[in-house]
Amino acid sequence: MMMHGLILWSFERFMCLTYGHGRWRDIMRDLDLSYDSFVPMFRYEASMATAVVDATAAQLEKPRDMVLEDFGTFLVTDDRAGRVRRLLRFGGTSFVDFLHSLEDLSGRAQLAVPDLDLPVIELDEIRADEYVVTCRDVPKDLGHVLLGVLRALADDYGTLAFLEHLGREDQTETLSVHLLAMQHGEGRAFQLAMGGGT
Repeated sequence: MMMHGLILWSFERFMCLTYGHGRWRDIMRDLDLSYDSFVPMFRYEASMATAVVDATAAQLEKPRDMVLEDFGTFLVTDDRAGRVRRLLRFGGTSFVDFLHSLEDLSGRAQLAVPDLDLPVIELDEIRADEYVVTCRDVPKDLGHVLLGVLRALADDYGTLAFLEHLGREDQTETLSVHLLAMQHGEGRAFQLAMGGGT
């Protein structure tokens, strides 16, 4: 399984902006590679992503699922990753709208990066306030990145939600989403146009 370099480059950016370039160089040195940066338009073996996350977790002394969830949160909350938030928020004016747009996320992403292959995401509505999100054909623990994205977006929309990673079977990971209050907070301001704020 191959992974688009843009994903690894984004993780590198998360680490450098959050923990510093020195910490990132330490991680890459631990991996004993002939380079210390990823090229966004290259493709890498998915095993490379696993090795990078494992080395990062060891450096930070954090569980790997926590590192990945922090990465997902960064993609939404850090203004320096505003393009990702904009792409995600294009899915709807409420958190429920966004959940229902998850199955189209891969197609929306390919409008921006035509050769970016995101996992297949399926949404099942158990009842009006409870959903199950299934990610198919994903590298190990990538569902934790989506969990971080969903937690951050719930806050972004001003929605109180309980989210949980339910586990992995074969190449499939499952998340649960339980909506507790749709208007729990004000939410962050959002404008689709890049020039008008975040």
